[in-house]
Amino acid sequence: MFNFLKFFLLLNKCLLILFILAKLSLSYADELRIEKVKINGTKRLSDSFILNFLPEYPNTKFNNEVLNKFTKDLYNSGMFNKISLKVDNYTLLINVEEYPIINEVFFSGNDLLDDETLSNIISVNSRDIYNKIDLSDSIEKIKVEYQKIGRYLAEVNIKKIEIGEGRVNLNFQINEGALLVVKNINFIGNKKFSDNELRSKISTKEDAWYKIFGSNKFIPERLDYDVEKLRDFYSQRGYIDFTVKVARGDLLPDFSGFNINFIINEGKRYTIDNIKINSSLLDDKKIKNLLKELNLQKGEFFDTRAFDESTKYLIKYFENTGYSFVKVVPSIKKRKNLIDINYNVSEGEKKFINKITIIGNTRTNDSVIRRELSFLEGDPFNKAKLNLSINSLKRLGYFQTVNYELQNLNSSRSVDIIIKVKEINTGSATFGIGYSSLNNTSFTLGLKERNFLGEGKKLRFEANLSEKKNTYNIGVTEPYFLDRHLSLFGNIYDQDSENSKGDVKTNKTGFDFGVGLKLNDISQTIKYNFSTSETTTATTSTASSITGEEGKEIKTSSITYGLFQDTRDNYFNPTSGYRWKFENTLAGVGGDTKFYKSVLNIKSFYPINYGDYVLGFRSGLGFVSAIDDKITSSNRFVIGGKTLRGFDNGGVGPRDTGNNQAVGGNNFYNLSFELKSKKFLPEDTGLEWFVFSDIGSLWGTDYKSGVRGYDDKEPRVTNGFGLSMITPVGPLQMLWGYPVQSETYDIEENFQFSIGTSF
Repeated sequence: MFNFLKFFLLLNKCLLILFILAKLSLSYADELRIEKVKINGTKRLSDSFILNFLPEYPNTKFNNEVLNKFTKDLYNSGMFNKISLKVDNYTLLINVEEYPIINEVFFSGNDLLDDETLSNIISVNSRDIYNKIDLSDSIEKIKVEYQKIGRYLAEVNIKKIEIGEGRVNLNFQINEGALLVVKNINFIGNKKFSDNELRSKISTKEDAWYKIFGSNKFIPERLDYDVEKLRDFYSQRGYIDFTVKVARGDLLPDFSGFNINFIINEGKRYTIDNIKINSSLLDDKKIKNLLKELNLQKGEFFDTRAFDESTKYLIKYFENTGYSFVKVVPSIKKRKNLIDINYNVSEGEKKFINKITIIGNTRTNDSVIRRELSFLEGDPFNKAKLNLSINSLKRLGYFQTVNYELQNLNSSRSVDIIIKVKEINTGSATFGIGYSSLNNTSFTLGLKERNFLGEGKKLRFEANLSEKKNTYNIGVTEPYFLDRHLSLFGNIYDQDSENSKGDVKTNKTGFDFGVGLKLNDISQTIKYNFSTSETTTATTSTASSITGEEGKEIKTSSITYGLFQDTRDNYFNPTSGYRWKFENTLAGVGGDTKFYKSVLNIKSFYPINYGDYVLGFRSGLGFVSAIDDKITSSNRFVIGGKTLRGFDNGGVGPRDTGNNQAVGGNNFYNLSFELKSKKFLPEDTGLEWFVFSDIGSLWGTDYKSGVRGYDDKEPRVTNGFGLSMITPVGPLQMLWGYPVQSETYDIEENFQFSIGTSF
């Protein structure tokens, strides 16, 4: 009988012996006998570079683990495309294929994006190691850049051109693909506002043949901006719980464009119930009055923008009353569809100015900036004075931007102020061309320096040349004589003009000089002026007010006292603040004429809808009265042109019955309203549109015979519109003005184009 037990035991012994032999065999195989290393395929790299990846070579104990790590480390160096190892006759054969060196990178097929743009975004450059990972990354970056301009089907391939010696040229071959535009914009979940109304609030626009401006390209990054635009729109109308669940662009099946889908939840609409200002700094009466000044009122729908602006208004109010570090903490509480608003106001600590630092002025002297500051080191810190000083610096016209930073606010007693300015070129040589429907083409030449030698001195030469009028002016101003709020100024001027027919010509030459004193924001000036004027006529039908001056050199010697204030936030394009000037002139200090003249001019600007629009007002009033004599024509007022748009300069008021020459008037008034905005125009152009309405009149002469309208006080009214933008040489403006109320003898000028004029 076969003994199964003995057979089983014998089998186990055999298996155990085989296992031990196999183990010994494996251990033997792991320890490779290598006496020599040979490297093939290197072109640029040395053998030592490769052997450095073998630890302790030549004393390396070779096994499979060591060789596997060696191979991995070589690949990770980024220098090799292929690596293979082989052991033959106790020799380790290392075969490598090096990545080539990139000699040149160039592009083909790119019309919409230039080579420089593409070179700046890719990850490979000449003299880099050829690397497939970097190439793939570069391809993706190029595709993303094309997506930004609506080219989602752009294809990028790389052609490698071998040029020998381990070098290659890379050609990025680009197929830009078709432009994919936004076909439809859809809203889901909107009940209170229509799709069309919501579409008008976002920056992405649907494609249409008639749309010239706006963005009809699909740009994913713009969706985030559009979400914020929608959130602002709803939150400014009481829907503060508004959310956008989905904002997505979906490629159409035919690859013709994208559909944009917004899934929204409008939420509740909240109405303001109670508004409280909690402050021990004001009594109940002042708080009650202050509440009336806020942009938010009881019963109105809650508006997040008005809420933020009201907070800013309160901070500014308390700062202007001397609480520079006031804290205004707003909070809201929702109850059903109602909102209660609380403003908690605390005084904060009083601080003193420790140090004032000015940075960014490479040309302008520190002293020029410091003299505009209404505070010094050691003074109590006053936020209102700081803001006034910043505005004063902006009005100088020396800087593109003026900002400030407060440091060491955590200090219990002091604060440091850093004034940051960015200078602009204050010197300019300008050449301008203008056109008017009456005077045709005009030329403006100018040399100006508003900050001579960085000391704030002003130098000016101007020449305005046209068919009917030529003027020249040279002026100089020292705004801070002896480092005090004392200015010195002087001008020399010459003017030649003639009427539309050319039969009356006038030459006026003169000079003035004076001194100004600035007290707080109000400046006072005393100026002496001397001028000579001479009028020649070619017809006997000229009015007596002119013929009485025929061929005479009339000298005018006068003294003028003036008051002036400017709080505008910008020198060239103000959006808030005002400017007024009042002058009294007494002529008769020598010369041939004696008269008294008073002139008041006011400009003011008000932001509307949080700065989206600016409403401007301009008014002027003046009269001149003779002392024992008659007023000469050169000393009367003229209006029109800039002061009464839609009429020629001097096109309104008393006129010569013979040749229709303007003879000026002794009295005038004008009032202008203007609304301007950048809304609805491409933002990157800097263009603004404006509409205006001007009202004014000019009347009164000392001569009544031969003069029409000498006592005509009827107002002239014009309406119009125009475009403007700020250029390096000053404001550029085109306008169309249309009189709606005028007299038959007035002279209109419907179109004006100019550089260097402003409202």
